[in-house]
Amino acid sequence: MTPYALSSLAAMLGIRSGTKVSVINPPRGFVQKLNPLPDGVEFLVTAQTGLDVILFFTTDATELVQRLPALSRATTLTGGIWVCWPTGEGVKTVLSEDFVRQAALDIGLVDNKICVIDEAWTALRLVRRPRGRLDKPEGRKQAPAQA
Repeated sequence: MTPYALSSLAAMLGIRSGTKVSVINPPRGFVQKLNPLPDGVEFLVTAQTGLDVILFFTTDATELVQRLPALSRATTLTGGIWVCWPTGEGVKTVLSEDFVRQAALDIGLVDNKICVIDEAWTALRLVRRPRGRLDKPEGRKQAPAQA
């Protein structure tokens, strides 16, 4: 059994005590799957700033690209956006892990976690790119030769 199997869905999504959460376009019954929630979790419907966790469910690539910049502005500096797309059997969508990742990179976000929400939905967590982090190292520098 993996450690993740012991964690609740809320814990896997980073919802902790005092977290400010927004859930956008959830499938029927999703919010109930987050129970039990830690104390002090706030669900905010119309917040435009100060969110720690955003769960954004979408089946539409255009909607994702259009809404992602505003969602990014709505998160705290250490907050994250879980972009959730359908992956169930028989689902036809252009959304995929690679598509979500590229849409994020286009606006300066990076992914740092993936989560299988249930048999029908997968999510990728997007965060601000850490400052001072190189995209890819050029190669190891050689130490000067000792004489």
